[in-house]
Amino acid sequence: MTLAARPELAEPAAFDIAVEHFGPPLAGSPRVAVAIPVKDEAERIVQCLGALAGQEDFPLAEMVVVLLLNNCRDETLDLVRQVSDQLPMAVQTHSVELGRGYANAGWARKLAMDAAADLVQPVDGVILTTDADTLVNEDWVAQSVRELESGLDAVAGFVMADPMELMELDAGVLDRGRVEWEYQQMAAELQARADPEAHDPWPRHNQNCGASAAIWVGTYRRIGGLPPLPVGEDRALFERVRRIDGRIRHSLDVQVVTSARTDGRAMGGVAEQLRLRGDPDHPCDDALEVAVSTLRRSLWRNQLRRAWEAGTLADQAPVWAARLKLPLDSVRAALQSAHFGEFWAEMERTSRKLEWQLVTGEELKREFRRLRRLVQSARRNGVKGAA
Repeated sequence: MTLAARPELAEPAAFDIAVEHFGPPLAGSPRVAVAIPVKDEAERIVQCLGALAGQEDFPLAEMVVVLLLNNCRDETLDLVRQVSDQLPMAVQTHSVELGRGYANAGWARKLAMDAAADLVQPVDGVILTTDADTLVNEDWVAQSVRELESGLDAVAGFVMADPMELMELDAGVLDRGRVEWEYQQMAAELQARADPEAHDPWPRHNQNCGASAAIWVGTYRRIGGLPPLPVGEDRALFERVRRIDGRIRHSLDVQVVTSARTDGRAMGGVAEQLRLRGDPDHPCDDALEVAVSTLRRSLWRNQLRRAWEAGTLADQAPVWAARLKLPLDSVRAALQSAHFGEFWAEMERTSRKLEWQLVTGEELKREFRRLRRLVQSARRNGVKGAA
């Protein structure tokens, strides 16, 4: 199954946002701001804030939490007010009513992250984002900052589903979820072996999820902020970083546990994906591509990037135009891009050879066996053409 076209962005608009401040007052600009989109999360917001309040190895006086309460109809804000005197870190609530075309996770997260960007230190400030139904590990902030300070531009954390909530799901959904999870881990390994990058070595994962993301404020502004897509705004954020050849680490040391509920708030979110797992024709996660395409995409990206870095890609343009089934003029035009990431994005956008072929539930176990053989071969022999 081919990946559906990405939805269009709604035009920017002015929003009437009511801001309230809780917890200790901010003494200047904090180092870190945590941006969280929130909609009707009375059942979970206190636990979410509790996990953030329990952060270790990072001074909470240098952190602020921004809760973007959009279209809330429950007691979420009242609960934040009730626990405010117990919070060891500053919290801001930004309450807004998003109208038609804007009432989605993309705009809610964008407004939260934009507000976070305005609060943190302008030079070395860090924006983190997570979800209101997610519990971050006690070292989540410290590990995210350490990863960024190692020379990265952004960090994608490792997201696990709540095991207790998983056990309440239907056995068939659990079985498919288990196979999808293992498929995703094998795909991450094959990608890392076929397209190795020094800043994102194996072992790693391949999630790009809003439940755990970190980015320098300077990088966030350089890429134009988060694109407010109705679905997939988190993946689109990392795509923008890649387009400028930003260094992204898919860290296994930055971890969160997110809800496995099926009554979620965001269209296209985890809850909706869990509900749809009972349909054998429905595609798996957008990160799960058929086995051969997973290898081809990673291998070609590696070969093209190495040629770009060596300055030889222009000479190879006729070969790649034929391989990608593209007009030579189109490839040469794309070579005028300022960054390899822009060039690669254009190749993926225009070449039918690089269309995403998603795995459906019916194909999953067959593709699982194929992917396992490819990974086993890569472990034994390496991947021909990879650096």
